[in-house]
Amino acid sequence: MDLKRIIKFKLGSEDWEMPLGVLLLLGGITLVLMIAGAYLGFAFGERQFGSNTP
Repeated sequence: MDLKRIIKFKLGSEDWEMPLGVLLLLGGITLVLMIAGAYLGFAFGERQFGSNTP
């Protein structure tokens, strides 16, 4: 896999060019942050609204 291959895509009316490695890195960071946010949200909800047993 050539990580330096330029990927061209259009976002809105803007044309973007980005190396494949950078695109994969951004996707990986996005997934990690989404999973971490879901976990923290679940943990916060569990603590706030979990069982009320003493």
